[in-house]
Amino acid sequence: MTRIVIRKVLRAALTLFLVVTFVFFVLRITGDPVSAMMPDDTDPAIMEQLREQWGLNRPLSVQYVEYWRNIAKGDFGNAYRDGRPALEIVMERVPATLKLALTGFTFILLTGFPLGILAAVNRGSGIDRAIMTLSVTGFSLPNFFLGILLILLLSVNLRLLPAYGSEHWYNLIMPVITLGTAGGAVIARYVRSSMLEVLNAPYIRAARARGMTEREIIWSVALPNAAIPAITVIGFMVGALISGSIVTETVFAWPGIGRLLIDAVSSRELAVVQTIVMMTAASMVLANLTVDILYLIIDPRQRFGSGSGE
Repeated sequence: MTRIVIRKVLRAALTLFLVVTFVFFVLRITGDPVSAMMPDDTDPAIMEQLREQWGLNRPLSVQYVEYWRNIAKGDFGNAYRDGRPALEIVMERVPATLKLALTGFTFILLTGFPLGILAAVNRGSGIDRAIMTLSVTGFSLPNFFLGILLILLLSVNLRLLPAYGSEHWYNLIMPVITLGTAGGAVIARYVRSSMLEVLNAPYIRAARARGMTEREIIWSVALPNAAIPAITVIGFMVGALISGSIVTETVFAWPGIGRLLIDAVSSRELAVVQTIVMMTAASMVLANLTVDILYLIIDPRQRFGSGSGE
């Protein structure tokens, strides 16, 4: 198992390296930060002076090596406009994004698992069909559309919730619903499918024969086994939460790194964009690596099956 974990860690590190490298070159190929920030009538000599000051006039290969050298020292670069460290700017927004993402993740778990179990236990009934219809609808609605719909309904028409801001707990309600609806729908479908497969297994019939109640069978026997495939999907939910937070934070003016990323891309703040991408990619890679390791721990078949193959 140790060799498998080491191989997965190395693969995760390579993925992170390739993502950061790709973003580094794409950002510099697609536009000039100086031209994006300065007015059109700016003296070319001043623009060239700024490029030299920020090291943008050097070959890309030299900039790339210097970038990784600075990263090794803990220097993620400075913003062009105010000269502040990019890492400091990003870290100011991290608490707001974590607050939204963790609450959204909790919403996904608290809706996806119970609805999936309820649909599986009532297979073929009206409850099952209603839950699956809601799941398909929730997964199909784009984040921006659902967010705007909630604003029109709950803020503009009913005046129940504010359309923007992050000062109070109720500011979270609409962003969390927007961010977590699709993920909850996916988890519900996976849990339902896994539960149906598990409930037809021989050991479930053996548990009934031993006199266990349906509640005990569902929560003590069926759910732990049905949760194994869902755990894999939960790892991908982290990526969906991060990408979805960019849209959600923009729609609700939430002061997180998603909104900061939009602003940084539009103003060509390369250091800020690269820092956000590195942190985001590291979070996604770490989440998927954690899920892979948990999968090996929870399901012994993966350890024994992979031991000879990998």
